[in-house]
Amino acid sequence: MLLVLMGLIVNVFAVDRLEQQVIRVAQTLEEMDGIGMATVQTAKSTTMETSEPGTSTGIVAKGWGGKPAEILHVEGAVDNAPLSIAQKPKPQNDKYVNRRTSPPGSLNYYTTNEGDTTTVSKAILGTMLSIDPDSPPKVIPNLATSWEVSDDRLTYTYHLRRGVQFADGRPFSAKDVAFSFNVMRDPQVQADHLRSSFDDVVSLETPDEYTVVVKYRQKYWKGLYTIGHSLRILNKGWYEEQIPNYAEKLDIKTYATDPGKPGFADVFNKIRVPCPGTGPYYFPTSEFDATVPVEVVQNPFYFGIQVHPEWHNFEALRWIYISDPVAAFEAFRKQKFDVTTVDFQEWDDEYSKDPTITDISEYYEYDHMGLGFSVVYWNTRKAPFDDPRVRKAMAHLTNRQWILDEIERGRGSIASCVSKKSYPNYPEMEPLAFDIEKAKQLLAEAGWTDSDGDGILDKDGQRFEFELKAGSARRFYIQVAAALEDACKQVGIRMTLRTLEWATFIEDFYLRRFDAACLYSSFPDPWIDPYEELHSSQDVPRAGNATGWHNDRADELLENMRVEFDDANRNNMFHELCHLYQEEQPSTLLVHGIVGVLQNKRFEN
Repeated sequence: MLLVLMGLIVNVFAVDRLEQQVIRVAQTLEEMDGIGMATVQTAKSTTMETSEPGTSTGIVAKGWGGKPAEILHVEGAVDNAPLSIAQKPKPQNDKYVNRRTSPPGSLNYYTTNEGDTTTVSKAILGTMLSIDPDSPPKVIPNLATSWEVSDDRLTYTYHLRRGVQFADGRPFSAKDVAFSFNVMRDPQVQADHLRSSFDDVVSLETPDEYTVVVKYRQKYWKGLYTIGHSLRILNKGWYEEQIPNYAEKLDIKTYATDPGKPGFADVFNKIRVPCPGTGPYYFPTSEFDATVPVEVVQNPFYFGIQVHPEWHNFEALRWIYISDPVAAFEAFRKQKFDVTTVDFQEWDDEYSKDPTITDISEYYEYDHMGLGFSVVYWNTRKAPFDDPRVRKAMAHLTNRQWILDEIERGRGSIASCVSKKSYPNYPEMEPLAFDIEKAKQLLAEAGWTDSDGDGILDKDGQRFEFELKAGSARRFYIQVAAALEDACKQVGIRMTLRTLEWATFIEDFYLRRFDAACLYSSFPDPWIDPYEELHSSQDVPRAGNATGWHNDRADELLENMRVEFDDANRNNMFHELCHLYQEEQPSTLLVHGIVGVLQNKRFEN
């Protein structure tokens, strides 16, 4: 699954990593003698050596909805673990404020594929496994403490952590995992972007409150991670309580609280807020208002307080939305927010020379496993882009070297494959070159000529005119579009750019109301499987195959890759797929970018 991202190149792991930088600084300073750093006394009388997981600590807290509940002892707590936020060794009592260009249309992770929604959801909804931040793609325990894989690789058993609670105080159990799976599997829930990863799951069983058994009909090399890492866990009790309330607000007379039953999806799809999850933060209100900043606050019941006491110390995480770059950097100068991505042209030509900016902030450039590529999607379901010769011509009209050199200022690399160049499955292949004459030749072969001499190519009475949509007026999209428009004019194609508000753009994109669309795609995890983006079965609204590409050999390769556990064999199939993809160009990949980030100097090191 690729995540579609709005105007900024969004780092879906930025919050975790920047916060860990703050934590590492604090750890280093504590180890230094004579600095006078104050620390908070942690609870020493209660440890997991003497307290049964799942039993009460005797401390009462209030989370989502203001309901009081007792904090439970957690399995796997460190010695002398703190039991509450106040007892954490390094509480920040501070907000981390991030700037974005446009708000997402919804914060419901299950019903949207938007990158910012995924970013927020990472802080709220837990998974059974986590990626080790120090050595990805290695996984470490999270909501599950251990797991086993059967010899035939068809059965995966997860053993859940005891004592975990949701942000409203409810205890977490295997029933919540089953509920989340059933929500994703409900065909009426708008989770098509998630569903195909679980196509081969036969059953998810819960023999007891702390065991989950997943059975596959055939082997899948990502099987452990699909349920373990991709399935974000929902709060079953919260939905059972809140769905009737939302149904009343929405004037929905027939509803259900069980996934798969008539009326469940009618309400669930319209809930635009995340439920209180097991993560370190929660969204404190019951409605999402896109006109105000998104803010999540610390979860007093977060199991990591006892298991990872030095993680997630910010009092709140906040996202503000400023689309105009001039207004945004004026706000940054006034320190209205802490961190933002910055285009390299803006940094090189303007902000690096601004003494106010350089005095208050540090500038960083880096890559991370979430970064994918900028891309132009062609709607292959209709003319003119139903012909691979036309799509290949469009690739030859796209000056990717200029995009890399001028817009990205040499940072990154030209993209030719739906992976990352640092990964072993990336093939050695040259991207299609910018070549106006080659584009003319391919268009002529496809039957596009200027039969009436008006300067515009035509075929069977149809003029070659198309609209390129973008979900932001970000400079990158404007410049890419201008260069492509100019190249199109040279061969007799009329192209127009249409920039839209993000919510409108993403809905058009999901429902395939576009000729061509330019955006940035990112990876949700390091285990890249392009099945959801490229297999013909995923050519349905809101699913992953946005271009509508159908190719029998590609389908065969994608299906065979899924059941191949040998990395070398799977990589060979992936290489063939990439060459086929380049020949047919269902989308034209632009650049594998890196991220430029400005961060306030109050974040040290």
